[in-house]
Amino acid sequence: MSTRDEKDATDLMAAFDAVVRANASLVGQLSARAGVHESGLRALVLISDTGYSTPTEVAGFLGLTSGAVTNMVDRLSTAGLLERTPNPSDRRGSLLRLSSAGEAVVADYRERYAAMLRAVDSGHRGDLHAVLNDLATGLFEQAATAGPAPADAPD
Repeated sequence: MSTRDEKDATDLMAAFDAVVRANASLVGQLSARAGVHESGLRALVLISDTGYSTPTEVAGFLGLTSGAVTNMVDRLSTAGLLERTPNPSDRRGSLLRLSSAGEAVVADYRERYAAMLRAVDSGHRGDLHAVLNDLATGLFEQAATAGPAPADAPD
């Protein structure tokens, strides 16, 4: 790799890191504003996207145990952001749906991301869409090949 390519790669990584940090900051602020943990906000967005979700689906999406999701669902329900109803296809399970307060939290989340994307020059949006898809694909590929750390890896 040439020195120019190395500088380009370093600059791209720095820009990507800045986006990741800014996103983490926004998610942290929106979570705090809603009075929920960041994983709770991510669960609300997932449930909004699907209309209904099961706790098992939420656990899989967030990479949490069923016990952790049960506790999170309890907290979100107590906060009035989530409704739990019996699952007609699994009498032991439940379906999760946003309450009107939960819908308001997700609407605020979506509006803030929409505002950020509106700030992107309209001439660059097609390129941005392609780049974001490439980044997502690359991240999923890296995650699939990274695997867990060896047992003797330093913390």
